[in-house]
Amino acid sequence: MFVRIRSFAGLAALGFATAVTGPAQAQDPVNLTIASFKSGSSWFVYSATIGEILRDALPAGSTIDTPPLGGGHANALLISAGKADLALSHAMTNRWAAEGVVAYDAPIENIRGLLGGLDTYYLSLTAAGAEPGTGVAEYFTEVNPDAVIGLNPPGSMATFAGELLLKEAGASEEQLEATGGRYSYIPIPDTVAGFADGSIDATPQMITIGHPMITEVSQTADVVQLVPSEALLATMSEKYGFGSEVLPGGTFRGTDEDVTLPSTTTTLIASADMPDDLAYAIVKALVENVDRLVAGHGALADFQPEKAWKPELVNIPLHPGAVRYFQERGWMD
Repeated sequence: MFVRIRSFAGLAALGFATAVTGPAQAQDPVNLTIASFKSGSSWFVYSATIGEILRDALPAGSTIDTPPLGGGHANALLISAGKADLALSHAMTNRWAAEGVVAYDAPIENIRGLLGGLDTYYLSLTAAGAEPGTGVAEYFTEVNPDAVIGLNPPGSMATFAGELLLKEAGASEEQLEATGGRYSYIPIPDTVAGFADGSIDATPQMITIGHPMITEVSQTADVVQLVPSEALLATMSEKYGFGSEVLPGGTFRGTDEDVTLPSTTTTLIASADMPDDLAYAIVKALVENVDRLVAGHGALADFQPEKAWKPELVNIPLHPGAVRYFQERGWMD
């Protein structure tokens, strides 16, 4: 495991039960690395904010590194391999990792949740040449059966999720090619340019409210958010671990009405080998500094600490240290 701790005395000094016995010892620092995503991303900002909170809460001299390391698919692997101590991960990705499906070749058994529900991510399908309210399946069967879909390069979490949504809607790569359409795996700037010049018709993305890419696309082209059917939402939930949330009307130009989309949330995960008292201390520090989290990034305003333990917001077993904290608060039985 990546974390380095000489003793738990420092955590004991913060008021947490420890396994340390014998004479009192000096506070010992810990060294943690948080995996997030590339510099400038929301997750990178989240990790920097979390790092600032933990530097103040953990024993003096602790180092909390927040490099632009990892990504939606990679972070569970980094935790499992001991290359990071903490990582941000989507709830639905946690389920895939635990089951060894979609983006993972085998189950990852040594990851645990610390908390969930930090924000809300939507799996959207932004499309040109459609009226507001157009359904996902309707678009590809009736409105634009020869659509060119811009997907992020392979390995992107938005690409894994988008391929699942398209397949379940009857627009898999093979099905679309049969009607004259195709998938185009290209960088995000090329997808944005493709909407502007008409060479791209639709794109699936994992987005937040105010997402810069979709904001830019909606300002440069006439696009809407396609509407998943109730059956499609249920399938995405049951088979792949998505939730469903309402994207408020007016979030993006061209979509004035509320749209219910598959959703997920950001979680904080750690190794099953992390000491219980350290996991407890981390959860306590973050839950009791929500104002600092929100100040770091507005998307974290969705975080409701009293619900952060709920299985549907984490999708993997909670770390025992996190369980202890949530039980002490009376939020979890």
